[in-house]
Amino acid sequence: MLTPDIRRVLHMLAVAYTGMYGSAVAQVPQVPSAQPAPVAVDAPRPKAPAIPVKDVIRVTLPKESAAILGTEGGAGRMIVFLAAESTLQPGDEPLDAPFFDDPQPMYSVAVSDLAPGSTVTLGADAIAFPEPIAMLDGTYRIQAVFDRNQTERGHIAPGNLVSAVSTVTFSRDHPDVHDVALTIRMPEPDRPQEPNLRWFEMKSALLSRAAGRDVMMRAGVALPTGWDDPNFRRRMFPAIYVVPGFGGRYTGASGIAHMLATPGTREVMPQAVWIVLDPESGLGHHGFVDSPANGPWARALTEEFIPALERQFRLISRADARIITGHSSGGWSSLWLQLTHPETFGACFSSSPDPLDFSKFQAGDLYADTSIFTDSDGKERPSYRVPLTKQFDKVRMTVRDEAAMERVLGPARNSGEQWDAWSAMWSTLDPVTKLPRPMFETVTGTIDHGVVRNEWARFDIAALVRADPTHYVPILRERVRLLCGARDSYFLDRGVQGLKDALLAATAAMQATGQMLPDGPGYVEIVPDETHDTMGMASRLRWNAEMRAYLNSRKLD
Repeated sequence: MLTPDIRRVLHMLAVAYTGMYGSAVAQVPQVPSAQPAPVAVDAPRPKAPAIPVKDVIRVTLPKESAAILGTEGGAGRMIVFLAAESTLQPGDEPLDAPFFDDPQPMYSVAVSDLAPGSTVTLGADAIAFPEPIAMLDGTYRIQAVFDRNQTERGHIAPGNLVSAVSTVTFSRDHPDVHDVALTIRMPEPDRPQEPNLRWFEMKSALLSRAAGRDVMMRAGVALPTGWDDPNFRRRMFPAIYVVPGFGGRYTGASGIAHMLATPGTREVMPQAVWIVLDPESGLGHHGFVDSPANGPWARALTEEFIPALERQFRLISRADARIITGHSSGGWSSLWLQLTHPETFGACFSSSPDPLDFSKFQAGDLYADTSIFTDSDGKERPSYRVPLTKQFDKVRMTVRDEAAMERVLGPARNSGEQWDAWSAMWSTLDPVTKLPRPMFETVTGTIDHGVVRNEWARFDIAALVRADPTHYVPILRERVRLLCGARDSYFLDRGVQGLKDALLAATAAMQATGQMLPDGPGYVEIVPDETHDTMGMASRLRWNAEMRAYLNSRKLD
């Protein structure tokens, strides 16, 4: 029986794995499953009237705040976030956008040289979502960010400049001018100190050579009972590698360390060294993929970082002593690493992974669709949903909304948000921009099928299984445990079903020709009722026992 304290820390553990496709959106309740499949309910948008007046937002770096500019320079992007008071959850600020549950206004302009005392004006020329500044009508919380850190994802990266939160009111009936001051410098991530927690980083020669600058690899290492006891029954330990979800960082290891130190958890949680990796790059979640844009992250992990960790933390240097796991974007990354580096990892536990079948890419089909924004009937394609009843979902964000917000944050397709991050993982570099080639046109949503078939398709896991079942089927049957909720908030269950179908078909074809296949513990399951967030927690509760059983079967627990 789990105590309330253990359940509380288990929740903290689940949050450590969940990023933008998870804890960054509001929790949604479980609802009973039903047939037929849930129907998406669209909320039609009212037609906007003509732009009546000129409104502006002015952002200043006060001379008295000159010290926060530091030595990084004054080139970057000025972004202003607004949020209706009713949309903010306790503890939220406007800069926590994008809010998938209720997308809020945001605006941006390029800045070539921000200097102390200078003012940047955002008006009709600002890139806008969902409408120009002059169309605003109502009271909002407002916050400005000067985004200049190109080495880490997103506008809240260390070294960026931020304003305090204030309240403003706009009216369509008359011009409005509002002033905001940058007074805060974003700090480095907090790295708590705990007796069983270590922070580890090293310069990667492979990544540094590819980037032409020093690139550091980082991890948070949570140590089990007995690791620092010279009289403990063993000196070498297995390792569980955690790839956080989108927006997650290696700092999530603090929650796991807390759990390992909680009395009673030895009977619940695998007694291994838990290593939370850092999936962040300047272009978003790099997915531990070897890519032209992000660099050879898979090679750097397997050839440099893991050997260094094993030397530092007395880890057993065998594939069967290494488990890889993750949720959401981390779920895709963990599965990719297991399939492409079976010599490195002995078992994979993946939940709610990013799209595994590009013919079932969230709610669309990258191979057959003309646009990612609309279906063949011209209906807006959903990106994020919440369940309302047994049969109905509510669409809270469309793909058009999501892409428009990314355009505000990074019009060069360098926002670091989800679609741009996928391009950085799976596309080659454009020879002119030196940035990843976009898979779709940002305003119209028109799909570039050349990019899809020649570049992205190399990472379509279901297609890889169909093309080379001899390699992939045994790994999936022996080493991969994969779970996804049937009501995944981002329609990721469709891609998981595509992989499951491909695996079943390939297995049947191989058996029909007399090939002997391992009857291992692997599975691909669609779990009734679970959403993206609830699946993250449910999978952790289930997998603690399965991980322990795996380690015990190899005399590693």
